[in-house]
Amino acid sequence: MIKVAVANQKGGVGKTTLAFNLAHILAAKHRLRVLCVDNDPQANLTSSFLSDKVPLTANVLDAYDEKPLAPQRINDRLFLIGADIRLARISEGPFDVIYRLSHALEKLHKEQFDSCITDCLPSFDYINIASLNAADCVLVPVKPAPYALYGLKDLFESVERANRNFRKNIKVVGIVLNMVDGRKPVMEREIEEVLREKYGKLVFTAKIRRRVKVEESPSLQLPITEYKAGSDPAAEFEAFALEFLERVKALKFKR
Repeated sequence: MIKVAVANQKGGVGKTTLAFNLAHILAAKHRLRVLCVDNDPQANLTSSFLSDKVPLTANVLDAYDEKPLAPQRINDRLFLIGADIRLARISEGPFDVIYRLSHALEKLHKEQFDSCITDCLPSFDYINIASLNAADCVLVPVKPAPYALYGLKDLFESVERANRNFRKNIKVVGIVLNMVDGRKPVMEREIEEVLREKYGKLVFTAKIRRRVKVEESPSLQLPITEYKAGSDPAAEFEAFALEFLERVKALKFKR
């Protein structure tokens, strides 16, 4: 099972929508068994998968309370470990909570899932450190807007610290330009140029443009590929997912 943390220290970059759609495409189109972990007290990924009428039966709090995880089935290939606001208390817990998510995921049968996608909150508290400690690699969504590079710098420093402190080898699978608005083409193009110049091949070729339908679809518990199948936004996400798989394969993780 390859564990991916979707992370950026800066908020408002579309991490949850990206994680939600990526998980659906990997499961539906590429026939992978995908586990999604909501490690954010806001629980937006959880509400993207479950309507108000569907109770959450698998909570990431169990991992921090050192209880076994029993992922909730969304469909035959998609499973969820959700969250709620109570997760916030973990930030005030003892230091060893940063290891508990990793330990809990390791106890799952490795052949049960092909990929684990964790949605992270935009901070560097214990919860976010736990996400990195449980990851093999990090996927970084970036909104091409002012101060985007500052969030990236902080995240790369966080990954370096995690590798050093936990004796890990967390890799960055790539930086994806997300929520590209298009109404400020000069500014966005300049930011993209700076990103590609500084980070080179780490920046995905695929880009995700900001669309109303993409923002609407999670509230209906539907990925864009189902909500607007065959549309340009769906095609963008499918191209991104394919490039994601190619990049993960190139990193040569042991399953």
